[in-house]
Amino acid sequence: MKKLLAVFLSVAMVLSLAACGGDSGSDKKDTKAADATQAAGDTKAAEDTKAANESGSAASGDTIKIGLMVSFTGSGVQAGEECQALAKIFEDIINNKHDGVSLPFAADEGLPGLGGAKIEFVVGDQSTADIALSEAERLITEEGVIGLCGNFSSATTKTAMVAAEKYGVPVISEGTSMSLTEAAYTYFGRSFPGDDVFIDDSFSYLDHLNETQNAEIKTICLISEDSEFGTNIAKVEAEAAAAHGYDVIENISYNKDATNVTSEVLRAKQANADVVMMSSYAADALLFMQEFKTQDYFPKMLFGQRGGFMASDFAINLKNDADYVLTTSRWNADMDNAAAQEIAKLFKDDMGVVLLGDALTSVWDGVLLAVAANQAGSTDGDAMRAVMAEGLDLDPALDPFGLEGYKYPEKHGQNEFGKAIVLQYKGGELGTVYPEGSAELMYPAKGWNER
Repeated sequence: MKKLLAVFLSVAMVLSLAACGGDSGSDKKDTKAADATQAAGDTKAAEDTKAANESGSAASGDTIKIGLMVSFTGSGVQAGEECQALAKIFEDIINNKHDGVSLPFAADEGLPGLGGAKIEFVVGDQSTADIALSEAERLITEEGVIGLCGNFSSATTKTAMVAAEKYGVPVISEGTSMSLTEAAYTYFGRSFPGDDVFIDDSFSYLDHLNETQNAEIKTICLISEDSEFGTNIAKVEAEAAAAHGYDVIENISYNKDATNVTSEVLRAKQANADVVMMSSYAADALLFMQEFKTQDYFPKMLFGQRGGFMASDFAINLKNDADYVLTTSRWNADMDNAAAQEIAKLFKDDMGVVLLGDALTSVWDGVLLAVAANQAGSTDGDAMRAVMAEGLDLDPALDPFGLEGYKYPEKHGQNEFGKAIVLQYKGGELGTVYPEGSAELMYPAKGWNER
C-alpha cells in the first residue's frame, strides 16, 4: 500500500502595531471603546459557533469532522506523519463496510446513530502552545470539527482547551500532567493514565522485581528535560521513589534543546545508581543514548517515561543500541487481542514501520469522539460530553487496548479504566514485560562492550 505523506500547513501571522499619539482622555476612551467592541465581537462569535454546534444531529449522508492535532515542525514530525496515516485507515474502516474486521463501526457504513454520517479527520498544527491555540480555534470555527484529539503535549493541551471551553467542544488528550485533571475543565477527557499512575506503576514494577527476582534495586538517578513535561515527571518520580522506599541519589535537569549532554551523562555515570529514570523528547533521548555509548556507560536499568523513548525515531536510529531500554506505555503491538493485531497489521502494511502506542492513542481518541457522537445521536458538545461522563458504549472485543471501558467523570475527565504497561526494547523492537507481558525482561543490562 502507498505511504501517506504528511500534510503541512502554512500558518500566516500578521502583526499590527497601532501608533500612539499621546495620553489624552480622548485616546483612552477610543481605545476602551475599541476593546469593548472587540470583546463583544469575540463573545458573539463564540455564542454563534456554540449555537451552530447545538443545532442538532447530522443528517443522513453528512460528513462530521474531527480535529487531529499533530506537530508540523520539530522532533514530532515523524509522529505527526504516522498519526495522519493511521487517521486515514480509521476513516476507511468507519466510513466503509468491512466484514470480519474487529474494530468500531467496521460492520456499518458510517455512524449508524447519526444516519450513516461519515467521518473526516481534519489536521491542525500543535508544534507550540501558541500555535495549538490558534489552530484549535481555526478547526472549531472554520472547519466545524465536533471535537479535538491528537499527539498533544500537556502544554499544547492547555492552550487548545482555551478554545474548546470557549466554544463548547470536547477534547480527548493524552497530555499526562496532573494539572489537566485538576483544572476542572468542562470539555476535557483523558483515556489513559496521567503521570501519577504511570510513575507509580514504574516503581511498583521495581518492587515486583525486588520481590520476585531478588533484583536488589535500591538507588535511583533522575534525568529530566526542563519543560513542563520533564519538570512535572521529575517531581512525581521523587515523591514516588520516597513512598516506595528508594533513594534518589542524583536528580539531573537539562534543556531539551541542548546539543551537548556530556556533563549530564558524566554525573549519572559517577552516581552509578541501580536505575536511571528519564523523561525526554525524541531528539534529546537520542542525544543521551549517543553520549551514553561514547562514555561507555549503561546503567543496570534505563527506564524512560514515554516521550522520546516511544518515538519511531528512537528505534529507527538506534536499532539494536536501543536494547535493554524500558519505557512505560499505553499499548504495544504484541497485545493479544484481535483488534490490536488487526490495526497493527493495517498500519505496518501501509507505513512499513511498527505501530507504537503513542500514535495509536492519539488517533484512537478521535475514534472515541465518533463513538460519543454516535451514542448521543448528536454532534452537540454538551450531548457528547454527557455520554462520555455516563460511559461510552463500546464493545470490548472491538477495543485494541482491551480496557474495561471509557468513562470520563465531570470535573476531572480522567477515564476510570485507563491503565499502563511497561515495555522493553529487544532486537530494536518493543515487547511487553509488565504486567503479564509476552516478553521476558533482560536485567541487568549488558554494557556496550558485552553485547
